[in-house]
Amino acid sequence: MNTFAKILFPFLLGALSNSAFAVTNPTYADVKAAIENTLAKVEEAQSALDNDTDKAVLIDLISDARQLQKDIANNALDVKRNRASSILKKARSAVKNDDLVSARSALNDAANRYKEIQRLYASTH
Repeated sequence: MNTFAKILFPFLLGALSNSAFAVTNPTYADVKAAIENTLAKVEEAQSALDNDTDKAVLIDLISDARQLQKDIANNALDVKRNRASSILKKARSAVKNDDLVSARSALNDAANRYKEIQRLYASTH
């Protein structure tokens, strides 16, 4: 029995560790939804900025957009996603520094970049 357990234990441990760390690629629908959710949050932040919303709310909206963009998992889009994310970071910093003109410009740029990501992804799938 002891020999049987010594043979079975490593086999089970190997099987469990392989399935526990298996990474699945996101589906087309997952990536498409992530792009749409990110773009919607950026547009929500633009609208909030246009309506003179509180600074803390604007920062939260921009931060939410940066979190949502992390779900855009596609190798072909990673560079564009990272650049758009850095633009969102600039927008958040501008809001923190009460530079609403720069924030508006950065949000417009980010929205255009995410629209481009959306077009690129749709054209390749």
